Amino acid sequence: MVFELENLTEKVENLSIDSIHNTNWCDIPTEIKLKCIEKLEFKERLSLRRTAKAERSLVDSQKIRFQRGDIYGWKYSEHLFFLLHREKECRKVFPRRFEDINEAFEFLELIRKVGVFENFSISTGDFFTTHRQFVTDDGLLSAKNIEFVGCNIDTVVAVLRKMSNLMESIKIDLSPTEYARLAEILGIPQVQNVPYWHIRNYHLTGSLHKVAQMWIDKKSKIGSTFQVSVYRNDSFNQFLNHFIDRIVSKNDRRVHIRTNVPDRLILLERGIVPNHFLIPYDIDFFRLIVISAEMKESEYEDDCTEWIRKVMPEIYDYYSEGPFEMSDDDY
Repeated sequence: MVFELENLTEKVENLSIDSIHNTNWCDIPTEIKLKCIEKLEFKERLSLRRTAKAERSLVDSQKIRFQRGDIYGWKYSEHLFFLLHREKECRKVFPRRFEDINEAFEFLELIRKVGVFENFSISTGDFFTTHRQFVTDDGLLSAKNIEFVGCNIDTVVAVLRKMSNLMESIKIDLSPTEYARLAEILGIPQVQNVPYWHIRNYHLTGSLHKVAQMWIDKKSKIGSTFQVSVYRNDSFNQFLNHFIDRIVSKNDRRVHIRTNVPDRLILLERGIVPNHFLIPYDIDFFRLIVISAEMKESEYEDDCTEWIRKVMPEIYDYYSEGPFEMSDDDY
C-alpha cells in the first residue's frame, strides 16, 4: 500500500501545473482515475459511469462497501424499490424507485456486481418469478448476512445459490405454502456451510431432524447453528424417533445425539418464552447446535432469551424500558 501511494505521488509530481490545467479527465492515467473513484460515493459513481463506456468499465471494476441493502417489490406492481445504506447508523441512505422494470434489473445487476454488503434484505413476494428470474448469470452477491421476508421459494433458492462464501447468517421468513420445499434449501452448499441460519414460523414437521441429518452427512463444523420457530406440532418427537439410535442423553429441554465424528455432538434445545400477545399460543422455539463432545453442561446457556430474540425480536421490544435497539448480533 505504501509503495502504491509513493508511486502515485511520484506520477502526480511529474505532471506540470500546466499539464494539469490543460488535461481532460479522459487523459488522466487509469491508475489515478481508479484512486479518484475509490473516494466517490455511490451516487457520484453512478453519474461518472454514465459519461462514457470506458468510465463505466472503470466504475464497475471498483467494489463499494454498504452497511445494508434492501430490495422491495410486489407481484402486482411494476415498481422495484432499493435502499442502500453506507454507514452503520444509516444516516446516508441511497433510495431509488424504478418504474421501468428493465432499468430496475440493470441497476440490480450493478449493485450485485460492485456492492459488498454487511447486511442484505429481500422482500419481494412473487415479484421476481412473476417478471423474470432474479439471477440470470454467474455473478455472485457478496453479503455477510442475508434475510428473506415473504419471498417466493424460487427467489430464495436462486439467490442463495449465487451467494459468495462471505455469508455468516441466513434468515428466512417464507409464506406457509413454500415450506414443503425445504429439501431444495438444504441442498445448497452455501446453506450447508453457513455458521448460522434460521427459519421463522415453519408450519410443517421435519425441519429439525432434516437439518441435523444434513449436518451429520456433511460433517459440519462445531458451532454450526440452526434455529426455528414452529407452529406447535410433532417436530420434537419426530426428531427423537428419527435419531433413536444416536441419542446420548435427553430431558424435556435438551437432547444430545451422536454424529459420525467422535469429537462432536448435535444439541437440540427447546426455548421457553413468557406468554405475549405477539406470539400465538401454539408457537415453539428450537435451536440446533453442533457442539464439542467435551462440552460440559455448566457451559450451556440457561437463558434462551437472546437466541429466541434473533428469530422474533419484536417480542422483547415490549419488555424493554427504553427504545428497542438492535445489537450487531441481532441483524
